[in-house]
Amino acid sequence: MIHFTALRAKELSNRFGVYGRFYRTLLGGVEYSCRSVLELVERSAVATTDLQALDRHPPDLHVVMMNPGSSHPVPVETPIVLIGSLAEIEKIPLVPTRPDNTQYQIMKIMVARGYRHARVVNLSDLREPKSPVFLGLVERLRGVTGGERHSLFCDARREALQRILVPSPEVPVLVGWGRHVGLKGLAQQCLEKLADRVLVGVPVVGESVLFAHPSPMLQSMKDAWIAAVLNHPAIGR
Repeated sequence: MIHFTALRAKELSNRFGVYGRFYRTLLGGVEYSCRSVLELVERSAVATTDLQALDRHPPDLHVVMMNPGSSHPVPVETPIVLIGSLAEIEKIPLVPTRPDNTQYQIMKIMVARGYRHARVVNLSDLREPKSPVFLGLVERLRGVTGGERHSLFCDARREALQRILVPSPEVPVLVGWGRHVGLKGLAQQCLEKLADRVLVGVPVVGESVLFAHPSPMLQSMKDAWIAAVLNHPAIGR
């Protein structure tokens, strides 16, 4: 039997489906491409026709990362709705999404613990693959009226957050948004909203609100991250 850390991307993709909710929105008069939630689900656990019911299925694991990066629907020509209000985000259908290396790391955790469904959200919904550009957008939006809405953890989206994150101590929240100091404001806001949750992560040395990203460049560091997460009391078995 192949150890879960040695599982290839193709094997993981065959085992798990990845479905996201994509949208576009105007913040301060500028249009931004966003993704609000990502569902990683074992293909045998849900029929394609039941995708839109995934919201009502409590996951085995919650995950909070930095932002959706270059995440995009499959096929890439999938129309992405321009919304006018926060309430419309949850009405947008889930669509098949191309997985990336970070999501494969989460899938390996799922395989190791027998989880069939993980729900991923981010500090920010902004789809920007270049970290310096993303952090610049976050800084710009701090000075824009309503700009905070790019984050699910802002006060304006509190009710949506409560619907997305299952309020159960039995469902751990895996946190891993990285070590950049420019994330501290969003990270602190997130942690305040998760104060009553069981958090699992690899803390950045010397920092109180930053947690190591699941997919560092070196494979040895990727494996070390997985090992540290699996040793956490809330998720270790």
